[in-house]
Amino acid sequence: MIGKHAFCPTSGASLSREVHYDDRGRPERVPQSDDLSPNATLEAPLTTGKRRSSRRALLTYFRRCHRRHADESDELYRRAALALDRLKRSATGRQERDVIVWCALGDRLARDGFDVDWMGAHVEPRCPECSGRLTYAEGPDGPIARCGGSCCERRADRLATIRDTVRSLLAQTYPEDSTPETDALAIL
Repeated sequence: MIGKHAFCPTSGASLSREVHYDDRGRPERVPQSDDLSPNATLEAPLTTGKRRSSRRALLTYFRRCHRRHADESDELYRRAALALDRLKRSATGRQERDVIVWCALGDRLARDGFDVDWMGAHVEPRCPECSGRLTYAEGPDGPIARCGGSCCERRADRLATIRDTVRSLLAQTYPEDSTPETDALAIL
């Protein structure tokens, strides 16, 4: 993921607080080793995160975030690993972005009876077109997110687009299940 929830896209390791600048002046951070990713510092380059991370990185990030909210759960981690594997294999195009996979994972785990309310605190929806930050306004049916960056479709509700993409990934990955309505998604 990119933004305030960035992590190493290869290992899922947390990133250092200190920033290093590359030759073009872009800020990058060092992956930090811990018990979930013990060799992160050795195997990964400086990074600011990516929009698409490995399955391993997302699972490590999932476990790290879950431990902040509850005790470890082997059953939850097994289910999350299986669901992530299946979601990552079937995702194509924009569905491959971490934000989309994260939200789809949350919805799948909620359907399996797990508490996933905590997952919303560890994702920052970004504009599906340009990956810019979103600005929020109150609409007639709830919050509306608009692109706060250089996107040509600044007025469109980006949350609706994100919900539709999550929904399509769930329908594609789990064709045997009924697809949830966009308003019924667990994370968004």
